[in-house]
Amino acid sequence: MTSQRSAGVALILLFLLAHLVFLPRTLEDLDSINFALGVRQFDVSRHQPHPPGYPVYIALSKASTLVLRAAGVDAASSRGLAIWSAIGGAAALPALFLFFRRLERRDALSLWATVLLALSPLYWFTALRPLSDMIGFAASMWVLALVAGDPSRRSLLAGSLIAGLAVGIRTQTAVLTFPFLLYALARRRNAGDAARSLGAIAAGGFLWAIPMFLASGGPSTYLAALSFQADADLGGGIRNLWAHHSIRDILTATLNTFVWPWDWWPGIAVCVLAAAGVLRLTWRSLPVAMALAIAFVPYAIFHLLFHETVTTRYALPLMPLIAYAAMAALEGLPGRAMPGAAVGLSLISLIATVPAARHYGREGAPAFRAFDDMAATAHGGGGRVDAIGFHASFRRAIEWSEQILPAAAAKAPHGREWLSLVTLWRARPDAIVWFAADPKRTDLALFDGRVRDLARAYRWGFPEPPFVGGARPGSVDWYTMQPPAWMLDRGWSITAEVGGVTAKDRLGPHIAPAVAWLKRQPGPVTLMIGGRNLGPASRTLTVSLNGNPLPPVVLPAGFFLTGIDLPAGALSGAANYQPLELRTNGTEQLLLEQFDAQPEGVPMSGFDAGWQEPEFNPATGLAWRWMSERADLWVRPVGRAVTLHIEGESPLTYFDAPPRVRVLAGEREIASFDPSADFDQSISVPADALAQSNGRLRIESSRFFVPAERGQGADQRHLALRIFRVHVE
Repeated sequence: MTSQRSAGVALILLFLLAHLVFLPRTLEDLDSINFALGVRQFDVSRHQPHPPGYPVYIALSKASTLVLRAAGVDAASSRGLAIWSAIGGAAALPALFLFFRRLERRDALSLWATVLLALSPLYWFTALRPLSDMIGFAASMWVLALVAGDPSRRSLLAGSLIAGLAVGIRTQTAVLTFPFLLYALARRRNAGDAARSLGAIAAGGFLWAIPMFLASGGPSTYLAALSFQADADLGGGIRNLWAHHSIRDILTATLNTFVWPWDWWPGIAVCVLAAAGVLRLTWRSLPVAMALAIAFVPYAIFHLLFHETVTTRYALPLMPLIAYAAMAALEGLPGRAMPGAAVGLSLISLIATVPAARHYGREGAPAFRAFDDMAATAHGGGGRVDAIGFHASFRRAIEWSEQILPAAAAKAPHGREWLSLVTLWRARPDAIVWFAADPKRTDLALFDGRVRDLARAYRWGFPEPPFVGGARPGSVDWYTMQPPAWMLDRGWSITAEVGGVTAKDRLGPHIAPAVAWLKRQPGPVTLMIGGRNLGPASRTLTVSLNGNPLPPVVLPAGFFLTGIDLPAGALSGAANYQPLELRTNGTEQLLLEQFDAQPEGVPMSGFDAGWQEPEFNPATGLAWRWMSERADLWVRPVGRAVTLHIEGESPLTYFDAPPRVRVLAGEREIASFDPSADFDQSISVPADALAQSNGRLRIESSRFFVPAERGQGADQRHLALRIFRVHVE
């Protein structure tokens, strides 16, 4: 044991200790929930865990969870999984150094490449997560280390055995290890060694495959579950380059794979160095470059084609290649360029990574913090709750947490979760709902927004890439929801997301009645209905309440906004929620994009002429409408002043100077502003001005643009401001 080796062991132990103290107190990604359910009861057919089953990782985690629980360690379920990531992160470091060293016998290059990788954001953080990635990576690196260079027969057999076992930890290890094993065997040109190596791989595989098949109910049951998972992945269940390969998709996948694992600016620097290093390695030693290509290129191809690259942890197995090539680019420079760059980049990484790791270990994942707070609030007398609603991305987290939740969960199919609430309130019209909402979803707009309050918002507390990029479930908003004055069923297009569901279900008022449910009340109610008639001519909207026809409404071609007055007593029927059905003649699409229903004295607003259709970015959850240079709002006069709130994007995103924005009631200017950043304007509208203009407000912008004139396709719309939200109170 030399002093250098002693220092290496000490640093590895320090790495392990620094991770053991930050092991998370909650589960997080969907995979970690499946793993925890598998530790509780192994059943691949129920995705406990998800196929292919990860039996070696589950067996290790069962043992560690049992030990931690017996020792009285808090959050043994998550930490019993995560401890193997910490151990794997530490165990991979000597394998990395050994693999690099056996490639070229360059100790300094091997050392600093290992240091750069060990202290990178993705490597450091993945060694904390309750997932199989890091322990599978460690096993893979030991296979590469044992068979690199000119291995002995014993090393070759050990590497082959570990390769077979590693597939039971994480299936993707086969893409990383098997090509390099075949390369090593081809170089030896010894049929006996090849046979023994293949036998060792098979033995390692049988050690976990046979018990897994028995525990899964037999090969046929297991293969059925595996086939279902493969069909879901390849059939569009995930977004990968195999199914989506536009230029934007390719660029995004490249950035997610090679840049984000190191963080943004450090990642660009590392990748530039790595590109130069690959050229230098190829010029210096073609066999070394070939060995690196055989070790990592097959996984790179597999990852880019079939993985959802936004999940940045899948890029972990490619980081050794990038680290080694980046340091190789600096190896020949004078002075201490290579150690200086490795230490400098590592310190930049740790400045962001250590606080993120501390927050992660202390707070845990957003969804589980929300469920803990729900339980604590209910048990502390913080409010009544009759049901827990949630978006489908939280389904597995709900299943894991159901023992602590203060009410039963209202389960619903993915993408149509609002229907569970419609069913609930029709059966229990006084129910109070706590809803765990994905901030990227917009379907809660199908309910009267006046009865929905944001109790708390939960976020990771650090940037998602590179640390937890692609983790699902992610952020969550906890809403408390009272019984709404109205709720919408199928057939609507209130937001772009909901309109997409309606189109997918082949619904809409031109096909089948669109249904709204109006709460029973004795007084008069005003309905507001808006949208777009995509037919070439006007058409009739047939409206019925409780099966009784109301006066029909003639809708012009294009954009429309109309109102219907229900007299007192119209909503005093026996049912707590009364069905309002809307149907139209003709086969051309009719999109119902606006709705509200309120009694006298309650402010209402609607988009009128000059507004564009609702738009939505599913990746960010951002929803908006563009307004043209003149856009009208209808604001219901209620006999008193109201406050108009307008939230929008900075116009400097698309103009070189702020526009002048005026708000007018008739010809009377009631406000003006010059937005030069994202804005949230609150404008008081006097009662007399609103009454004199019959509720019509006009917003004017001194600037607008036409996308087609800027080379942005054939879009001829006049676009002035991108507006995220408009409401009155």
